[in-house]
Amino acid sequence: MNTTIQLNTTRAERIEQIIKQRHGFSVKIERDKAALQTRKSALINLKKHREELFARGLDSLSAKRLSEIDFSVIERIDSLIGRLQQLYDRCTRDTINIAVVGYARQGKSRLLRSLTGLKETVIPDGGEGYCTGTLSKIRHQPGLSEAKGKVEFYSWSGFRDEILSPYYQSLGLGYVPNSANDFTNNPPPALPPDKRDSEIDKARYGHLRRDYYSNLHKYHHLLDKPTIDIAELEIREYVTQDTVDGGGDKVVNYLAVKEVEVSCSFPSEDIGRIMLIDLPGLGDTNLIDADRIIKTLRQEADFVLFVRRPEPNAVWGEAHIRLYQTAKEALSDLPLSKCSFMVLNRTRQSAEGGDNSYRCQNLQAELKQTPIRVERCAIADCSSPQEASNEILEPILNYLVENIEEVDREYARSCQRQLESVQKEINVELEKASTALSQYGDSDLLFEQLFERFWRDLTNDLENLLKYFWEHREDKDIEFEERVKKSVADCRRDTGIPGTLKDIAERRNLYGSYSTAYNEYLHETRTHFIKHFLSLDSGMQLSLESRKALVAKVLKMRLGELSDSEGSDLINKIYTMLPGNASTLKVAFETLSQFNVSWAGKIQRQIRENLEELRPDTNHIPSVEAVNDTNVYPPQEELILEKLKNLHKDAADKSEQSLHKMLCEPSQDAYYMVEEFVDRVLRAKGVQLEWRIFLRKVSSQVWTEFKEMEKRVQMQQVWQNIVERANNC
Repeated sequence: MNTTIQLNTTRAERIEQIIKQRHGFSVKIERDKAALQTRKSALINLKKHREELFARGLDSLSAKRLSEIDFSVIERIDSLIGRLQQLYDRCTRDTINIAVVGYARQGKSRLLRSLTGLKETVIPDGGEGYCTGTLSKIRHQPGLSEAKGKVEFYSWSGFRDEILSPYYQSLGLGYVPNSANDFTNNPPPALPPDKRDSEIDKARYGHLRRDYYSNLHKYHHLLDKPTIDIAELEIREYVTQDTVDGGGDKVVNYLAVKEVEVSCSFPSEDIGRIMLIDLPGLGDTNLIDADRIIKTLRQEADFVLFVRRPEPNAVWGEAHIRLYQTAKEALSDLPLSKCSFMVLNRTRQSAEGGDNSYRCQNLQAELKQTPIRVERCAIADCSSPQEASNEILEPILNYLVENIEEVDREYARSCQRQLESVQKEINVELEKASTALSQYGDSDLLFEQLFERFWRDLTNDLENLLKYFWEHREDKDIEFEERVKKSVADCRRDTGIPGTLKDIAERRNLYGSYSTAYNEYLHETRTHFIKHFLSLDSGMQLSLESRKALVAKVLKMRLGELSDSEGSDLINKIYTMLPGNASTLKVAFETLSQFNVSWAGKIQRQIRENLEELRPDTNHIPSVEAVNDTNVYPPQEELILEKLKNLHKDAADKSEQSLHKMLCEPSQDAYYMVEEFVDRVLRAKGVQLEWRIFLRKVSSQVWTEFKEMEKRVQMQQVWQNIVERANNC
């Protein structure tokens, strides 16, 4: 706030200028508050969107970065908005407010009467007890011949929240009534066991039950009633606790009253727009009064006037220090030491307790030794209008005129520092937010992360598979062994040799020669023999395919949904998909796919090496010899049949032995086949780059994460837009 006060003016005029200057400053406060509210809304929106992102699922890094954004700054924004609202209310008031605070029966009411000229009928002093029952504001309005009042009543919801709820919560009474009828029909339940031994809790329960519940029928008609204007004579029945009606019944209207504003013409001159706030006296166990004092001081006080009447053996005890501390905390950033006076109420000899001047002087001297810090400690007879004016009101008004600007500036500076601090906190969190998803929609980073995982897993899987083949390279191929057994058995069973001697005789007659018929049978037996082993070619190929299928399974597992194919079909599919610049990989997949050409020749060689005796050039027709030297010669047909059977058995035995030696070869060849493939796809120079090139082209088919990348980019953009809006607020 800039100083514009003219010093050569009356006090009332200077107070008017202060109020006007405050109004001008309120524009900036309102602007700051609105900007802060906008940023708060943006942060709330950002927080809500973060929860939505969490619910959808994120990568661990993005989730961690999002979780590091501290949205507790929203609570600090709320607190600062509250402070700015208080400052705004202070700057938009049309009065400078002086709150009168003190315990009951200390002379507050008498002081207020002395300062305002109001009669006891308006402000009774309650010699018999606590008489000020509600918050009263007394406004100086020059020219009024008598006081007038304005009464504001509680709505039911306000009454429930501000009156009943504190009692029910403090006393552990559970359910708070929702309506006046509900309260009527459901009296407060008994105190819970853990509260029954507390004298304070029992006293507070008595207030709730005796004052608010038992008298509900007397005041409930006032709840939700609109504000009313009243004359001076009516004021007492809305503000005091000891008023009685014509029938002698106690009037409890004050229980439904939120506040009363009284306007009157103060007796002192040159006062200006001043309002005194009369707070209910503390010291009772009424739970509401303490909360009301804190709220009123926080929201409406510019200056605090503490009132105390020193009793015999008076000291600055815990109760008075606690009252000061309560006021200090309520004012928060407003420096209480610079905007408060202490009034020690000096009584006459005829008053209760007699002349306490000496006690006043002692307390005044001892005040500096306490934590209580006020601008001035005055001694005055509160019942004397002259002393009240000269020793209290005049010094306060003069002090306000001279110092209220500086107090306002200090309050404003404190709020500004808090505003700057919160803005820095907001900027820090928004900076976190702006980078939280920087990698979430980054396809390059995602590819590198996924490729790193792919390469690690593929290498591990293929090396483990190769290790398995190495460990089992000397194992018999069980499937191949079964096929060999079957082929040999079929060969022994189905020889292709003539079934009878008659068949041989008919063949001899056909060719006119036993020799020609025998040679023909050799050809037929040999070709029939080899027929049984031709199926081993496909059998060994199937065995090889089963090994290829294990390689394909690894590829399938690591290449996602690249293809629906399996086994060799998948290997061929990948080969066709590889780009031309992935030459090493293409060779690897082509070699693996075509690893099958050597098997047929190997089997044929092994079998045919055992069939030499079934060739005419190496085996002639058997000669006729005597049987057992008896000069008995068997027929030529019998000799040919026996010879063919022996030759076939010998070939079958040799073939079985040869094939048995080959039972481990599928396992050995499988190992070398896989080793060749693994070397080319993992160890060849530049092959990792070829994998990168290939996988870049098919990334969306390999990794489901890339299918979500477009959504990620959209989500990232939405997030950045929200962050940007929050930054631009």
